[in-house]
Amino acid sequence: MKKIISFDIWDTIIKRKCHPEEIKLHTAKYIMLKYEKKVKERYKDIYEILKLRDEIEAKECKKNKENGNDDECRILEVFDKLQQEIFDEKLDIKEELLREEIEQEKKCIFINPEILPIFEKYKDLRMCCISDFYMSADSLKELLDYLELPVKIEKIYSSADYLLNKRSGKLYKKAEEELKVKPEEHIHVGDNVYSDIEMAKSLGIETIKTTKTNFDFIPEKRRNMNLDLSKVKKDSNTKEDKLFNSGVDLAPIIYFFGYSIIEYAIKNKIETVYYQTREGETFIKIHELIKQNNPFGVKIPECDIVEVSRMGTFSASLSEFSIPELLRLWSQYRVQSMNTLFKTLAIDIEPYKQYMGKYDIKPEEDIVEPWFNLKVQNLCADKEFIEKINAELKEKRKELLEYFKVKKGIINDEKPLFVVDIGWRGTIQDNLCYIFNNKQITGYYITLYDFYNNQPINSKKISFIDDINIKYNEVATMITLLEWIYNPGTGSVIKYKQGEAIRKAKEQETRVVKEYIIPLQNGMIEGAKYINEYMKYHPYEAEETKKWVYETLKNTKTKPSKDLIEAYYSMVFNDTFGTDSYIVKDGKLSTFERMNIFKCRNMLRNEQWKEAFMIHNNIEYMNTILGAKSIMRKILGKG
Repeated sequence: MKKIISFDIWDTIIKRKCHPEEIKLHTAKYIMLKYEKKVKERYKDIYEILKLRDEIEAKECKKNKENGNDDECRILEVFDKLQQEIFDEKLDIKEELLREEIEQEKKCIFINPEILPIFEKYKDLRMCCISDFYMSADSLKELLDYLELPVKIEKIYSSADYLLNKRSGKLYKKAEEELKVKPEEHIHVGDNVYSDIEMAKSLGIETIKTTKTNFDFIPEKRRNMNLDLSKVKKDSNTKEDKLFNSGVDLAPIIYFFGYSIIEYAIKNKIETVYYQTREGETFIKIHELIKQNNPFGVKIPECDIVEVSRMGTFSASLSEFSIPELLRLWSQYRVQSMNTLFKTLAIDIEPYKQYMGKYDIKPEEDIVEPWFNLKVQNLCADKEFIEKINAELKEKRKELLEYFKVKKGIINDEKPLFVVDIGWRGTIQDNLCYIFNNKQITGYYITLYDFYNNQPINSKKISFIDDINIKYNEVATMITLLEWIYNPGTGSVIKYKQGEAIRKAKEQETRVVKEYIIPLQNGMIEGAKYINEYMKYHPYEAEETKKWVYETLKNTKTKPSKDLIEAYYSMVFNDTFGTDSYIVKDGKLSTFERMNIFKCRNMLRNEQWKEAFMIHNNIEYMNTILGAKSIMRKILGKG
């Protein structure tokens, strides 16, 4: 008569949502997130830490077998050896690592549906667990209790406690001895063909086999990611849903950018990540999403929006109205009228026109290289003019500082500041560095290009996309799109007044954002949620994730959806700083123009994103012509 039924735990009672080695990889990542600066250089790679841990486990198993036990190990002893090897200094975190690994197991486990009918069928028998695992019975009990099993487990026999295992049969005998049962009174349930079935049968134990789950996992950097974003897409053919689906395709860019920001912030003990408007209002949604459903296993820094713009910060950053100071602007905009300059400074030009008239400067006239212009030089030497405009610049800085202090609690002290923006030169950060000159200010960007000006000494800038080919072949080609799709439609900051940021948005820009961008962003966010759920169970370092960002960028450039292109060519956004203009994409070519190969070719020469232009104008036939021309040039040795 049967008296007891025993269960293997892993893949029998408990299933994981990932490969068991990915639990260990999570622990390796936890070490890097919290203690990277103390890790020896050769182990600053989660895969190297995982490899070392597996080697230590193997050595511990071998040592225990040589000492007369089975080839088993205990996790705390493994962690002890691991920490001795990987750290530059003595550090005892083995209990912390065990706690983190248990918590990660909880995130990844669920009750095996296959076991429930077996529980029900044998509910009248005494129940225990017999497991070959490196955690103790206490840790395994915590995991089973977390799942709230519908049955009572009398005792857990773990190989880590006895240094005996099922493979040798000794752990079965130990359990039967303590429980005072004979093999013929014992049923065992498990998934492993040898340990749970063949060995148990050889001892006279009745067995029941469960299904083993197989995961693909190769412990190598930049390993594959099994993401299927199509699961998030909508079936409807409405314009809004098509844009949503295009946004889902773009989700890896915004998600992994946000993921990398948070990883950097954690490693560098940053308390708050400040996302700069406008694009930051979209980026912060990823930070909040990750914070709510944390895949990192450590505390995620706080986040906040800081309302800034080039226009809102530039005038406040000037120490005076002078040619050397204005060269920070003119190095980028080499032709500029006084009207445009004053709009860029957000200063009313009317009170200053009398001074310009004094030196025969027409406010609307474009001036080439103003710093060399004698009239401009004379204006900058006019004491009355300079005294008056410098007072306005001083007031601009005062208003900005009041906003930062009142709204964000940020003052010009030595506390570092960490800001995030889309890119591309980090000029807002430069302005902030001149204003908050006591602070070290670090900026994190999608990508960066060569700077127009010398960088402030208190500035540090980090580029997420650092592959030079991707920067110039993909990002530079689609730079307008990449900036536009994160537009929240809330307008740009033009100045500060009484502790508030004053914004301006063009009605047409707001309409286009509502019609086209919001559906795109909704798709990005839903795609990001799907990716984040995956990242909870499959740890990757931020550096590895660039692979999927690069693939997304390449696919977007060469094979954009027609819905995305339609949205792209509808765009309007404010570019008042430096140019006093709004960017508006051109309309379509006429039927006659589309048939003119030479006109199309000439127009394509001036287009950054040629693929988009061809799709928008239904002239994809130009791909064949340009491709043939490229082949001929190579044959003739001209390209």
